[in-house]
Amino acid sequence: MYKKYNISKPEKYTKDGVEKTMWHNVGTLTEFVKDDGSVSRLVEIPAIGLKASAFPIEPKVTSTQPNTQEEQPTEFHKESDVNPEDIPF
Repeated sequence: MYKKYNISKPEKYTKDGVEKTMWHNVGTLTEFVKDDGSVSRLVEIPAIGLKASAFPIEPKVTSTQPNTQEEQPTEFHKESDVNPEDIPF
């Protein structure tokens, strides 16, 4: 099953002193519903030779939980090595 939409460009003009709008069809958008329920969209604009797919803009998934665990530095010293607390800075 599919549904077609016109892609139109408006052009303003005046008739009998009244501003009007004429809509020039420049292409089509065809929406296909697949058997699995997913939707595909095809944009076609012949004047520029365009055939392209259209996808919904979806927000990026981000973590809603802040990282509460602070990273602790890993200590690599041995008993015989320099003690980090002896460093004056």
